[in-house]
Amino acid sequence: MKFHNFRKTYLVFLWKRWRETSALFIRKSLRFSFLLILFILPHLFSNSLYAESKQIIHPPEGDGITIVVEKGQTLSIISKTYLDDPRKWKELLKSNQIDNPNLIIPGMKLWIPKSLGKKPLADLQRYTGKTEVLKVSMKSSDWTGATIGEGLYAKDEVRTFKDSEAQFLLLSGSRFEITENSHVIMEKGKSDSEPDELFLRKGRIRSIVQKKPSTNQRMFLLKTDSAVSEVRGTDFLTEVDQTGNTTLSCYEGLVAVTAQNVTVNVPSGFATFVEKGKPPLKPFSLPDPPKPKEE
Repeated sequence: MKFHNFRKTYLVFLWKRWRETSALFIRKSLRFSFLLILFILPHLFSNSLYAESKQIIHPPEGDGITIVVEKGQTLSIISKTYLDDPRKWKELLKSNQIDNPNLIIPGMKLWIPKSLGKKPLADLQRYTGKTEVLKVSMKSSDWTGATIGEGLYAKDEVRTFKDSEAQFLLLSGSRFEITENSHVIMEKGKSDSEPDELFLRKGRIRSIVQKKPSTNQRMFLLKTDSAVSEVRGTDFLTEVDQTGNTTLSCYEGLVAVTAQNVTVNVPSGFATFVEKGKPPLKPFSLPDPPKPKEE
């Protein structure tokens, strides 16, 4: 009888010990599984996404640009920054063989076809001597040699050196020439409500502005450190000296020059001088204008 009771008690002890051990093993297994899901699987998932999104695109030479996606850039931001019509984001995805917008991740390359990208504000028509371009629109910090037919976008810069000059055609149809030792920046292009804009940092610029049906319409805006010239004419010359003073000569049409909240209208055959920090002088008569060079 005693042996029977001992055996029964021992079996109960073994059963309880097995249940406790099994429960502990199950808890540890669940904890390990949770850690696996929390730390390992997301890594594998992200790698699979990267592999899936890493498309090899070979865009036609000279067709558009290729950008590198930066941290914080979404499809919406990219479309507004690089597309002429941000609503065509689906065509951008299709061009890059991307089915899921969530697959756009930092570090990957995106091709912006020329047909979808923003239109340049001006194209380089010709140049002589040493002429360089700084493509700020492409986030470049290095000056490079100019190329015939090269497009200029907002914030892009052009500079010429001694015995050099360059001619550009604006999107609006107007053209401008810069002479030696000049530096010009594209500020804003033609839109439905705003005129073309250029910033002349130094040197000389000759502007031949596309004629418009209404002579009261603003057709061009040229800025310098000392003045803003609002053009309602077709042919004028602007020069900025080393101290930032501006001389504007109008050969055809009308140019409104503003500085220090004072505006003077410079008609054809007249010029004005603006000393930096002072209002423009009263327009004075000009000699015969120089003839623009043939394209």
